[in-house]
Amino acid sequence: MMLQGRLARSGVARSSVAGPRCRRVAVVVRASGTGSGKAGVKEALGQLRQGLAGKPTVDPAYLNGASYLKTIGFTNQAEVARVLDIAMNPDSLFLSYGDGRRTKNASARKLDVDTDMRPVIDFLIEKGVGVGDVVKIVSGHPPVLSYSVPDRLAPFWDYMASIGVADVGAAVVARPSLLGLDVDANLRKIVEYLQYTETPPETIVQYICKSI
Repeated sequence: MMLQGRLARSGVARSSVAGPRCRRVAVVVRASGTGSGKAGVKEALGQLRQGLAGKPTVDPAYLNGASYLKTIGFTNQAEVARVLDIAMNPDSLFLSYGDGRRTKNASARKLDVDTDMRPVIDFLIEKGVGVGDVVKIVSGHPPVLSYSVPDRLAPFWDYMASIGVADVGAAVVARPSLLGLDVDANLRKIVEYLQYTETPPETIVQYICKSI
């Protein structure tokens, strides 16, 4: 049984950065060709690195987000740029399926540190996830920064515990992509189907944690 996301089929990815005089300039990257895709990723990284270095070329949301990620343990600028682009840019070139086809983070938007990002990190820590493992989770599944704690993360944690996952935090650290499962959109349906086919509870837990 396999879960498949919807593919992003647009041939052009767009992102915006602020110019030296605060005017908006569009960066257009063709995603159809391998060479142009690599060039686009390189260009995006260059722009974000300039912003991290203090040059006014990137939206303040990215700069504030980068500063915050550094306080929780991120040290590599390229990794910070990748994480923030996936979390905030709906057309990020960094997000793809395992076979290289592009997908999207449906929750991607400009994030505020105090309103969006910090509550996610605080929630993970409150659930017993160590700071080092929080970095691993965010790096492994950057969209988590754009998830709502009460609407997405808390229900996920509670539901995983309800089906018999003994340590939800450990399961997420081992496989951060689990956070991509939404209880109402897909996770509950998967579990209920397995229960309907009389799959043993321990097998369901193993399947959810290791196979999806």
